[in-house]
Amino acid sequence: MKRLLLSFLFVIAFGSCAFEEGEDELCFVGDSITYLWDLEYYFPNYIVSKHAVSGAGLKQMDSWDVSDCKGRTTILLIGTNDIGYWKSTADGIEHLREEYKDRFIKSAKRIEASPLIVLSILPRNAWGEQDPAVNENIEIQNEILKRALKTEIPGSRFVDVFDMFLDSGFEIREDLFKDGLHPNDEGYEILSQKIQGVL
Repeated sequence: MKRLLLSFLFVIAFGSCAFEEGEDELCFVGDSITYLWDLEYYFPNYIVSKHAVSGAGLKQMDSWDVSDCKGRTTILLIGTNDIGYWKSTADGIEHLREEYKDRFIKSAKRIEASPLIVLSILPRNAWGEQDPAVNENIEIQNEILKRALKTEIPGSRFVDVFDMFLDSGFEIREDLFKDGLHPNDEGYEILSQKIQGVL
């Protein structure tokens, strides 16, 4: 019932959008968070293609054929499987962050999207077993990626939803997750509305 109500409000807010030719096509690229995202439900007015695999990171993404995303509006949400266990106190963390930023930009450029919309890496507490220091590092990494995208991929957009999923003390908002890693319906509603807001 709650999901039905959210859907009704969502359609009221965005259901009357008008598109020019080609503008109603979206490409989504990511890991299990994207894989589990019911895109047809949340984006009913769009033709959607999805490239997403559970457990994927940049290395796996680089092997995918994403040629159908070239020149199309593409939403990229990936990274939790790459840096989801890095703590802000780890030795050499600054080097790891810079190295990851370079890899991320290289992978994002390969998509050749127009425009590219990057969602921030979400905070996490996978199955309730993770140190909040992981989320402190994710916050810093998001800021690094945001700055790099602005200079390295002109026209790209960084949609920062990190704080919306975060509670005090770098703990996650449990009410927005199913298992500490994947959003629930309310969490996906937030992601969908934030994307709709920049399309």
